[in-house]
Order: sequence, then structure tokens, then C-alpha cells
Amino acid sequence: MKKTLARIQFKKHFGQANHYLATSLVALYNLNASPIVEAPEELRMAWSPKDKGASVIRSRNFVLHSFLGWAVDSIDMYLSLLNRKPNYLQNSALVSQLDSAGRSVLKKAQIFSEHYNVHPATCALIDVLITWRNNVFHELADNKIKRESREALLSNASYIAENYRGLEVSDLPSKAEKGSSLTFKETASLVNAVHHYVQEIDTAVLAAFDPIAFCTEAVKDAINSKEQETGFATKYLSLPTEKRKRFLRNWFMNSYGFSEMDEKVLASCLAIKKTRNAD
Repeated sequence: MKKTLARIQFKKHFGQANHYLATSLVALYNLNASPIVEAPEELRMAWSPKDKGASVIRSRNFVLHSFLGWAVDSIDMYLSLLNRKPNYLQNSALVSQLDSAGRSVLKKAQIFSEHYNVHPATCALIDVLITWRNNVFHELADNKIKRESREALLSNASYIAENYRGLEVSDLPSKAEKGSSLTFKETASLVNAVHHYVQEIDTAVLAAFDPIAFCTEAVKDAINSKEQETGFATKYLSLPTEKRKRFLRNWFMNSYGFSEMDEKVLASCLAIKKTRNAD
């Protein structure tokens, strides 16, 4: 397995975010430079701003803000998918920590960062992103940047500038805490940091991954759950050994992102029985 299903879903959800961001800003730039002051008839909407330039500026800020909000939601989705059955984390202590974090994306992200030793610069940029989002999107929020994140930004300033197209980090903590508007470079850099963060987590998760434990859990859940896999149990239980093996191979590759299946992993799943009185 090269990527978890969680990362595959994340990439579908957020994979081309910077392209979409750039496309939106190019469209707004050209709108501002054009003579257009009314919406085309094909759009069937009312749009005739008194000050087009001011509307474009406000719309640009809204687009930047929206993409960063989407970025945080995408992190939350990814981390949540890792911790669902069948569980990629395979670590009861880590799962217990995550359960104690409740719905806080910031707490969950920090738990993952510490457990999997994510690069300090990546951790700091994710802290900036989530803190900024919370302070902008939640009216009464007053989130602060962690001291460790401030230190990491300063000590890794050269690394960040080199890996994030010259990003200057000195103003980021203040902007995050005040909810100030971010530049395009800052926004695009934080979006890139999300991709780096997910890549680092996914690599670490797969390095400790036990495919036999994961696959047997997946089959047991599918056989015994009436909701998770409609028709799976009927198909699985009705097939002879070789056909069942082919069925499982295709299922794992199509449903869970396996690029290939080890024979030992498949063998561990062939004799699983339906649990009596399973809900």
C-alpha cells in the first residue's frame, strides 16, 4: 500500500486546491480589468456592483479565506478517516488520545504531529493555519500560537523560505492571532503545508502498518455489519476458496487502496466466519 484510503480521499477532496485558488484569482483579475459591469444573461443572476474594483478586492479576500477554511476541514477529514474502522492507526494509546481531543482539529493535529514526529516547520505552519481559521471563522475565538510553533518558525525560517517559495514567516503568528488578511503567497504556502503534513503522517502510518491485522478487521466488519457492505457477506460466504481469494484481492484493491496483495494477507482472511448474533 502506497497511500492510505484516507489520503486517497483527501487528495480527491483537496488535491488541486492551489490550482483552483489560482484559477479563481486569475478570473477576478481579468474581471477587474474588463469592461464587464453586469452578469451575463446565461448566469441568470443579479450582479451590478456600484464599485466593481472594491467588490473584486472583497471577493478576492473571501476566496482566500474560503480556501483556508476548506484546508482545515480537509485535515479534519483525513485525520478522522485514519481513525475509523478498519483502523489504520492500530495503536490503542493514540486512539485514546484522539478520543479525548473531541472535535478540536487543532488538538487532533497536534497529537498526530507529536506521535509521528512531523517536521517542526510543518507543525508550526499547520498551527498557524488552524489558529487563523478558528479566529476568523469563530466569532468569539481567541486562539494563540503555541510557543513551540513560534520558535519553530524562527529557527526554520530558511528552510521554510527554501521550501515554500520565499515565504517570510515573521508576521504569520501575529496575523493568525488577529485573523488578519493573508497574502496569496501566505495562503498558497499554508495550502502546501497541508499537503506536506498529510504526506508526512501517511508515510509514518504506513511504516508501522500491519496489513494482516487491518485486512482481517476489514473483512470481519464487512461480514458482520448490515450497513457497511451491503451484499459483501453473501458474496464472500458463497464462494469457494480460490474465487473467494480473487474476490478479496479485488475488494481490497478497489476499496482500500492496496496496489497489490500479499498471499499471506489474503490467506489470513479466507477462513473468517460471520459472528453469531452480529448486529
